[in-house]
Amino acid sequence: MVQITFEGHPIDVAPGETLLQALIRARTEPSYSCLAGLCHSCLLQAQAGEIPPAAQSGLSPEQCEQQLLLACQCRPVEPLQLQRPKTLKRTDAVICGLQQLSTEITELRLATRAPLPYHAGQHIDLWLGPYLSRRYSLASVPGLDGDLVFHIQRVRGGQFSDWIHTQACEGSLIQLGTAQGACCYSPEQSTRPLLLIGSGSGLGPLHGLLRDALNQHHRGQISLLHLGKSPLHLYLQEEIRSLCDQHPNLSHHPLVGTSDDLAVPLQSVLTHWDSRRVNAFVCGSGELVKEAFSQLRAAGVPDHQIHTDSFDAY
Repeated sequence: MVQITFEGHPIDVAPGETLLQALIRARTEPSYSCLAGLCHSCLLQAQAGEIPPAAQSGLSPEQCEQQLLLACQCRPVEPLQLQRPKTLKRTDAVICGLQQLSTEITELRLATRAPLPYHAGQHIDLWLGPYLSRRYSLASVPGLDGDLVFHIQRVRGGQFSDWIHTQACEGSLIQLGTAQGACCYSPEQSTRPLLLIGSGSGLGPLHGLLRDALNQHHRGQISLLHLGKSPLHLYLQEEIRSLCDQHPNLSHHPLVGTSDDLAVPLQSVLTHWDSRRVNAFVCGSGELVKEAFSQLRAAGVPDHQIHTDSFDAY
């Protein structure tokens, strides 16, 4: 039995138990999604103690330097003092646009008084009042979009998404945390094949990453695979087709089905590429992220070239 301290509260971690399991058992309401170390939703910050190496597997050097760890992969062997990663500040924002993109997804546009630093594909905590906070990935691109853009998928019973879809209006106020996450395009990838895989509102950050790559003159082949539960859930189709017409190196593969239907179209794309050079970005449900990560790894794509953003709308 190892005792850790989480935000001042002592918690016992049983043998074989992960830190996340102990935090859930102690009813601390930790953030989590995929439980496989892929989505990084369960990131915590160590204030003291030795972090097990497995708890930082897949994190960037910068995240490791900040003493961040994945609670779902952490099995402490000695006492740790932990806290949630601290958002440095909050920024006031006003809703300047709301547009229905599909039956379940609304585009949210926010304006801030001063520019908020971010990269396409990162995520930000949105605050509605002092207590209700949810994390959403950006669909906008610095330098291309004047507003901060998010694609908000509605889920029954989700307080934040329900407010966006039924009560929010232009002029409503929201607060923003700082942009975080490493699911971003780098110009160093410009000659490599770029594979974008998403489901539902995961198309939001992928659309941002795609436009960011094209704006930086990506020369390698690009394939976008977007999975929807029905044709009604495949949105932004006309805009993406227009991008394909303008950029011969871009192909678009809209798919109807579940993550189980991903294997054939994914293999069809990878057949024409050297898997060892592929940079892949996967955004969407935890189920999709796990399935896509497994298939990409099996196809020979190196783990460090598979970038994931796992989330479930709420």
